[in-house]
Amino acid sequence: MFGIVVATHGEFGKELVATLQMILGESEGIKALALHSSETLESFKEKLEGTLKKVDPKNHGSLVLVDMIGGTPFNVALLAAQTHKLQIVTGVNLPMLIKVATSQDEKDLETLALETQKVTREGVMTSVELLRK
Repeated sequence: MFGIVVATHGEFGKELVATLQMILGESEGIKALALHSSETLESFKEKLEGTLKKVDPKNHGSLVLVDMIGGTPFNVALLAAQTHKLQIVTGVNLPMLIKVATSQDEKDLETLALETQKVTREGVMTSVELLRK
């Protein structure tokens, strides 16, 4: 089973994980990590390292879902990818989190990341699109 870390600016990720648990119940190997405005890049990196060890103690690999490309959570995850087996997916949202939580055991890590991206893109629609169908 792969670990999942939801790393975001502020408490956004924690609320996503709490909502996930409301829908699916307790989920093993999933943790949220909040970046606060008072934190340094180094302190956040230490927090991420500790969280990765918690969600993936056997080093099978982890998926890090971040809120946006180029932000501190993304940049720190990119640094961690140099020493950890992990994939990063940007634009975390609830459907994405449900997808990965229900697929932790099924795929190799790279395939899971790519499928997560695909499913998330397909899930973004406008009401105009929906009404045309």
